[in-house]
Amino acid sequence: MTCSGINHQLTNFPMTDTLSDKWLSYLQCPLCSQSLEQAGGEEDTGLYCSTCVQTYPVVSDIPCLIDPKTVDVQAIFCKQYDALRKKEGWVSDQPGYYEALPYQDLTGHHTQEWTVRVRSLEWLLKWLTDTFGENRLSILDAGAGVGWLSQILANSYDVIAMDVNIGSHGLNAFQPLQRPYLAIQGLMDRIPLANDALDVVVANASLQYTAAHHHVLQEAHRILRPHGCFVVMDSPVYPNKHSVDQAHQRTRAYYDKMGWPDLAARYFGIMSDLFSHDEQFTFHYYRRDLSTRDHLVKKVRSWLGKSTGARFPIIVGRVVK
Repeated sequence: MTCSGINHQLTNFPMTDTLSDKWLSYLQCPLCSQSLEQAGGEEDTGLYCSTCVQTYPVVSDIPCLIDPKTVDVQAIFCKQYDALRKKEGWVSDQPGYYEALPYQDLTGHHTQEWTVRVRSLEWLLKWLTDTFGENRLSILDAGAGVGWLSQILANSYDVIAMDVNIGSHGLNAFQPLQRPYLAIQGLMDRIPLANDALDVVVANASLQYTAAHHHVLQEAHRILRPHGCFVVMDSPVYPNKHSVDQAHQRTRAYYDKMGWPDLAARYFGIMSDLFSHDEQFTFHYYRRDLSTRDHLVKKVRSWLGKSTGARFPIIVGRVVK
């Protein structure tokens, strides 16, 4: 299935000390949605919104485009989340760890899980080629984490990696000269990008970390061009509210046990009907579970009236405009 009629504007995102007009035009103020400009002054390296009279800093070549009033709250969350993920073995200070992902887990803590992520990556790369051909797409990696997916996609496409975490276990895990893509700090429910700017938005194991799922769909629809696509990968999707409530209970118990109970407020179960009743996208399930056996077990449990737990599908929403 090929998406046709897409107006492809080739975009290269050079990582320099100054922000080029070419990709600066993609960015917008997270408060008023107006365009941004380079801040004036020899020592001012931020981005300026003349409407809000607000300057947004650029840290390690990462424009920080979140509401300034929430900066401290987001920083506390990122610090706690980094500590949790380090305890779980998902982040590491080991040299070369992030560069090896997802094909190799140098710590050996989550080899099986990363094998699954490789399968999802391989599916995505094939789907992009099958759907869009050899076109040089503009892609948003929404909730990019350290940016390993952006690193790979940038071999063939123009990529923006967006996450709230800009620390050494977030977007700055790869130093500026290591990034063949544009990294920005932003939130999925208020994406600081212009309307009709991109061809594809990928939420790679990230949609469950925002409460406003419907708002995320609205934002993805806004920034996608006609015939663009929104891809959800490797996020837990539950069949009903009861399953979501059970997941939240397990999450609270887990975070309590790990020592960061406040993080439970940042996890939000996704119900499958999110992808059934939306006028902005036509959704299609390409993979419902990690394996056929997994799918059948959950099907049987559903027939028996038991909790089926989460599924980890790949879902593609095609823009309706």
